[in-house]
Formats: sequence, structure tokens, C-alpha cells
Amino acid sequence: MSRSPHSSAPFAPLPASTWILSDGTMGMMSQSFALAQSLGLDATDMRAVPTPWLRLFPSHAAIPGWQLTFGRKPDWLKAGIFPELLITCGTRMAGLSVGIRRLTSKRTKTIHIQDPRISPHHFDMLIVAAHDKMAALAGSVGYEHVLVSTGSLNRLTHDAIAEQASSLSKPFLRLHAPVYAVMIGGHNKRYKAGAEAFAALGRQLAALANKTGASLALIPSRRTPARHLKNLTIALTGLSYTLWDGQDPNPYPGILGQADAVIVTSDSVNMTSEVALTGKPLMVATLREEKGRIAEFHTRMRANHHTVLLEEVLENPDLLTTPFAVLDEMPALSAQVRQHFGWQDRA
Repeated sequence: MSRSPHSSAPFAPLPASTWILSDGTMGMMSQSFALAQSLGLDATDMRAVPTPWLRLFPSHAAIPGWQLTFGRKPDWLKAGIFPELLITCGTRMAGLSVGIRRLTSKRTKTIHIQDPRISPHHFDMLIVAAHDKMAALAGSVGYEHVLVSTGSLNRLTHDAIAEQASSLSKPFLRLHAPVYAVMIGGHNKRYKAGAEAFAALGRQLAALANKTGASLALIPSRRTPARHLKNLTIALTGLSYTLWDGQDPNPYPGILGQADAVIVTSDSVNMTSEVALTGKPLMVATLREEKGRIAEFHTRMRANHHTVLLEEVLENPDLLTTPFAVLDEMPALSAQVRQHFGWQDRA
């Protein structure tokens, strides 16, 4: 078997120890564990909080003696215990990755997910989104260790969807076809979606159901304000729908196996990326206008035929009959990571 020109290491076994280091933010942890799972690695969930200064200036962690963590120093850091592979995600965790790489004299290999806002050369591998400016560096000389994804990294698989679809609760199984799953987000660091935003979404969903004859499976998230769901469901009076109450087992992702089409609110890049795995008609509903990198992500998803705007479907329901492209990036990404490090499965 010949070596890839982009490989940087001789063939080696997979790391014996892998850490996912985070401050507990679910979206960041999810992407890190998704990569570990795709690589076939058993990763340990480790927590640490970088200092406020390090969050602002992560490259300072490369300076000998620089303080890495805020508050009580973790026991593993005191003892100088480090893994063979460290996976981090998000700008605020970039400094800890840089610091651990320095403390181990680069013996710990580091993979960072998302744009760290510092030079890629602080990491052994960097995985950034296509809508990040740093994505332009990927593949150029000296930046072979920069990989690019269209969506966010995720653990969703067709097998997981099929397995959980078989155990959906009765209210969702009673919905008549066609079934449209509605994944609802809400408040985030960019904005708060108020009562009118949810009322408007309810009116759009009602119009869609009336035009298509679909029943609706409504799945709110932890970020969805319960008081605003009332504004949404008022518009659905008399229509066929079921709202997950947060008490029964979460119907996601099993609902994707039952759904004929899916609506996702635009605030969630992670959810949009996951649902695109199915290749089913995927409509994006806007709670509030997205700007910057998130807007660029949705523009790219539409251009690549992964999604369509809900408002466009309301004008032309036939858009749901056109083919939607599957977004399944994890196999190719994990293969590139393995190739770069020269990793082979253990015998």
C-alpha cells in the first residue's frame, strides 16, 4: 500500500488514549465525540475551563509558564498526565490545546475543530467549516493538515435512525402521512427569538400543512422558550400535530425515519447538518435573520441542494418533489485524519 503525499507520519496504531477536553458545552462536545466515534476511538470526557485571557488570546498558551486554566487546577494538569490524542472544539478551547501540546513537547497529538482564530500551525490537525475564512488555506503547501467540512460534525447514522424509529411513542405513530418533522430551536448567543418569531413560524407551518395535507411532529429543543410554543401552536388549531412534551423519550432522531420531510429552524447548524444525512426534503425556517458565518452556511447548503427555504416551499410546494442531496461527511473526514497521522487499526 503506497503512502499518500499528504501523510505526515509513518504507519502507526490508533492512539491508546484519547481525551475530549471541553468546558461542558454540549454543541462542542458533540462534534468532538462525533469525530472520535468516526475514528473508532474510545474517548474520555475531560473538563477544564481556560482563563479569560486565554479565551481571548489562545496563542499565548504556547509561551512557557503561561497559566492555562481558570480556578482550581485539574488534577491531571498538576500531575502532568496527558493523552496520546487530544480533541477540542470551539475558539475558547483552542488555548488549552495549544498549551497541552507545548507541555508535552508535541507528544500529545492535537485535533481542533472549528476556526481557532490563530495560526493552524499551533495544532497537528485543524477541521474548519467551509464558511470559515481559514478554509481557503486547506490543501495549500504547509496547510495539508487543515481539513474542511460543509456542516458540523455529528454522530448521526442511518442505523441509529432506523433503530430509534421502531420505538417512537404512540402520539407520533398515530400521525397521518405525509408526516413533517419540525425541529425547533430558539435563543442562542446571537439573538433571542421572541413571541412574534414563534407566532410567525406557527402561521408558516399552518400554511404548509394546509397546502400539503401534512401532519406535524413538533420537537422543541432545550433552547426553545416554553411560553413561546403557545404562540406557535395557537396557529395550528384544528390541524393534525403532536408536540413533544419533554417528558417522554425524545423522538429524535427516530422521527427522521418516519418523516417524509423535515423543517429545521435556521439557528441550529448542528441540526441542519444532521438532518441532511437523510437526503429527505429539508426546509429551513427563519426565526430571525441570520448573518455572517451562519448565513453563509445556509447559503452553501441551499446551493449544494441540501436544503430549501420554507418560505420558498410555501410559494411552490413542488420544490419538495425535487431531489435533495445527502450530506454524509464523517467517513471521508475520518479517512483523511487517519491518512494524515498514518493510523491503522490495532491488530
